[in-house]
Amino acid sequence: NNTQQSGIESEMDDLSMETLKDEVDALWENVECNRHMLTRYINPAKLTPYLRQCKVIDEQDEDEVLNSPMLLSKINRAGRLLDILHTKGERGYVVFLESLEFYYPELYKLVTGKEPTRRFSTIVVEEGHEGLTHFLMNEIIKLQQQVKTKDAQRCELLAKSRQLEDERKQLKLNLKELVTFQERYNKMKEERNNYNDELVKVKDENYNLAMRYAQLSEEKNMAVMRSRDLQLEVREALREEKRGCLDSTSDCKYLLCPFVKDRNGEPAALQMLLDSNSHQPHPA
Repeated sequence: NNTQQSGIESEMDDLSMETLKDEVDALWENVECNRHMLTRYINPAKLTPYLRQCKVIDEQDEDEVLNSPMLLSKINRAGRLLDILHTKGERGYVVFLESLEFYYPELYKLVTGKEPTRRFSTIVVEEGHEGLTHFLMNEIIKLQQQVKTKDAQRCELLAKSRQLEDERKQLKLNLKELVTFQERYNKMKEERNNYNDELVKVKDENYNLAMRYAQLSEEKNMAVMRSRDLQLEVREALREEKRGCLDSTSDCKYLLCPFVKDRNGEPAALQMLLDSNSHQPHPA
């Protein structure tokens, strides 16, 4: 009988454990249904202090969640935290909901469908009201530090904003100067183009003048050559005329040369000594 009773009690314990496990799984089912939203918005660093205060996770669990090199993104760290809490059973579920209720009331309402009350029952049971007060004081100190950090960042951003505003004004002035320089450049470029056009015209005129000068030089050279030819012809004509006069007039002392003019424009008499009379003296 004792053996049968022990077996029955063992079966009842197993049944109770299975029932409890089913109940816990049912509780966590609500969390798993919203796992995507939870891991997307939860910051594990906010929840771990409360979870440690309630003794649901230990320092090793916290270090794994926050500092593991395998968990590179916030989503991965939040997912690992949910996995650890799931292993803590109903207590992990309850404390997790309390942390959501305190830090993420909207997510708490999403999971439970209830409005947050923020009773902190677990931490009161574990640590008493003094523990709750200590925890809340720590959270207030953290918030104050965050406010100081935000204020410092705000002052830094204001200083940066003023600096950027000064730079913007300076850039605006530089832009105005650049626009002025651009206008001057365009004007000078237009003048240069006009001067280039005039230069091209002057070059064309110089080229035409050079061609005309070369043509005139050639004509001059031809005229000089023609003049020399004419002078040679005149000299040759004079020689022929002289030779003819000597042959036709042996008694003539003077020869009128039609090519040489006197002051009155009449043919000048060229005194020539006749070869035939060169030995006779002139009459007195």
